[in-house]
Amino acid sequence: MSETGPRQSLHAYSLLALVVLVAFAGCSGLGGQATSTPAATTTTADAVTESELALLPHGLSEDGVTNATLLAERHETNVVGMPGKIVMRTNASLLDRTVHANTTATATANLTEVAYESQGVTTGPNVSMTRSTTIMANETAIRQHVVVNGNTTLANTRNLTAGFDRALRGLTTGVNPLRGIFKRGNFTVTNITETERGHVIVLKANEYTSGKLYDAANVSDYHATVRMTANGTVLKANEYIQGTEAANRRHYRFSFEFIPEYVNPDLRGLE
Repeated sequence: MSETGPRQSLHAYSLLALVVLVAFAGCSGLGGQATSTPAATTTTADAVTESELALLPHGLSEDGVTNATLLAERHETNVVGMPGKIVMRTNASLLDRTVHANTTATATANLTEVAYESQGVTTGPNVSMTRSTTIMANETAIRQHVVVNGNTTLANTRNLTAGFDRALRGLTTGVNPLRGIFKRGNFTVTNITETERGHVIVLKANEYTSGKLYDAANVSDYHATVRMTANGTVLKANEYIQGTEAANRRHYRFSFEFIPEYVNPDLRGLE
């Protein structure tokens, strides 16, 4: 890959891209049984009954998100306990740079085996950078491999410590970007669908209320949708933010999907 700007500029935007990959395009983990089932009943927000309100997980009410941290932590706990796969995509502009990132993670229940991969591309007037991060882990060891513009910048195998375990929980559940979505949007419950495997709750937002990505005054358009189970597991989430001329970040688009299913993570190369 090419390096057309000074080394300092590339390093600065390498760090900037890494922030996007980790904080926003993080990664998400893994579930129990497949959840795509036909809907039997759909309830709109205007017709939610008291019995249906009782289905909402803690941190969520008929009027929207009441505790973003509680919702995100509930999702994290649920997903860690199930096998499955997450897929996340991020497309964002930062200053005069554009960052594209695709992330996948598969993990068995309780993270006994984890395979994580993230591919990112940063482009701009004076920079063109690709970054690939691969992480494999089992109950005792973790291997990290990072390649930037074709050059390996990190490759090691370490014992699985408590710190690494906490990091894996974030990478395999998408808890950080999901917490951000819950905090930023003016969510309301738009419907509750009863399926063969339980109830699925749909949240929608059309207004950016607050957050660290943008000042609310610098957001010209905002849309977000979250589909989650009644026990708080997020199955799908999408968010789009369009900034005004005053915003350094002109746009941010993020998607998340958790596929609860049996998985067999590829741990070839883990010593």
